[in-house]
Amino acid sequence: MDIGTRLCHTHVIVNCDTEHRMSLPAHLAELSEKHRLLERRIEEEMARPSSDLSKVQRLKMEKLKLKDEIARLDKHTRH
Repeated sequence: MDIGTRLCHTHVIVNCDTEHRMSLPAHLAELSEKHRLLERRIEEEMARPSSDLSKVQRLKMEKLKLKDEIARLDKHTRH
């Protein structure tokens, strides 16, 4: 989540840059889908005979950031 994004007490994600509003469950679903797609990209890259290990590492870091963000937001749904 960038600096322009805020979580309010009503569980609505508000991106101040685009004025886009999304419910927390929808946002979590979107992040989960991105996480799943990253896992797939990592698997595909590692299956290649000449896989780019630095690319794999970058994808894994991105996936970890998404996982952390999902966990942080999920915590808000369980007050």
